Amino acid sequence: MKNYISINGQKTELTEEQIEQIKASFGLESVRLSSVSVGDTVKIGDYELIVLEQSGDTTALICKNFIETCIFGDSNNYDGSNVDKLCNKFATNLAKVVGEDNVIQHTVDLTADDGLKDYGTVKRLASLLTTDLYRRYVYTLDKFKPDAWWWLATAYSTPTHDHTSWVKCVSPSGRINYDDYYYFFIGVRPFCILNSNIFVSK
Repeated sequence: MKNYISINGQKTELTEEQIEQIKASFGLESVRLSSVSVGDTVKIGDYELIVLEQSGDTTALICKNFIETCIFGDSNNYDGSNVDKLCNKFATNLAKVVGEDNVIQHTVDLTADDGLKDYGTVKRLASLLTTDLYRRYVYTLDKFKPDAWWWLATAYSTPTHDHTSWVKCVSPSGRINYDDYYYFFIGVRPFCILNSNIFVSK
């Protein structure tokens, strides 16, 4: 896998030895992402991320902290929403650090909480967790509970049931609940999948 550094807008490929030297110059411990245990955190650029799953040659991660708090969007449809755009921006920033080839596109299933599939699926380099993914990773996430609510990508229901308002979110205690898409003080924690061969800081 290729690793890059961006200086003054110019992207340069780095060897593993160069990466180690750069990390050492900043006093950082550099390890392969594949060697990091589930439930541990790593630092990539400006972001601290929690390792949620190691699977083959990829690693699933989520931001430990909110990158922002905001309204969900203009409705409870994740596709093209404010939170979707923030996750896309996060993915762009991440790719500048680890290289575009190392951020893996994944499918986001936007099936609503009541099973309706009006919103379909989308492919993203970074996204919010869905309720299904939250349930999958809940035991790891429970070790890193923020002091505030945070958004999930899953709608409560859809236009088929005359509903475009409520979105699923997670409470500070870890419970899945819902709120109106226009509620402002809810956090955004992007989820991503990276090639596990890259070097990261611990």
